[in-house]
Amino acid sequence: MEHVIVAEKRTEVGKGPNNRLRAAGRIPAVVYGHDDAFSVSMDERDFMREFKVVSESTILNLKVGKEKRDVLIKDYQEDVITGRVLHVDFYEVEAGKKLRTHVALHLVGTPNEVREGGILENPLHEVEIECLPKDLVEAIDIPIENLTSAHALHVGDITPPTGIRIVTNSDAVVAAVVHQRAEAAGEEDEAEEGATETPAE
Repeated sequence: MEHVIVAEKRTEVGKGPNNRLRAAGRIPAVVYGHDDAFSVSMDERDFMREFKVVSESTILNLKVGKEKRDVLIKDYQEDVITGRVLHVDFYEVEAGKKLRTHVALHLVGTPNEVREGGILENPLHEVEIECLPKDLVEAIDIPIENLTSAHALHVGDITPPTGIRIVTNSDAVVAAVVHQRAEAAGEEDEAEEGATETPAE
């Protein structure tokens, strides 16, 4: 599915012009990459319609006048109270040039030990990757049916799609199965040690 955002170039930048754009229902943005950076603005409602369904690894088609550019949302600022997007940084990608971005990790399946009462911990939800734009994916699916408490799943265990290199530290833990009884035993040991160390009155 193609994600299209229509933008207009702007020459006025700074706090005052940006606030006037927001008051008029537009979002100020900047586009940078292999060419000189330039400023644009977009209709807030049109942008938010796309923003809600894309990710950091989604290539967007940015139309500025008669020009079309493939871009990624590299960064954005939002109002912490209202959640309103205040500013967007677009990164323009080149067809034959590698890029770096983050993609989501989707755990697929349920380990047997989790079905039997174990707890699935998932501390890492995305990884940084490097690839050509044509090889970019929005998520990496990871089968975890065979995951056990004996061995945690690390980044280095992931087989990325063709053309993608994972940059994130290979030792980082993606998922692990733990058991409540083991955790409870550890808490009891700590409690006993604390009681032993308490001086008598």
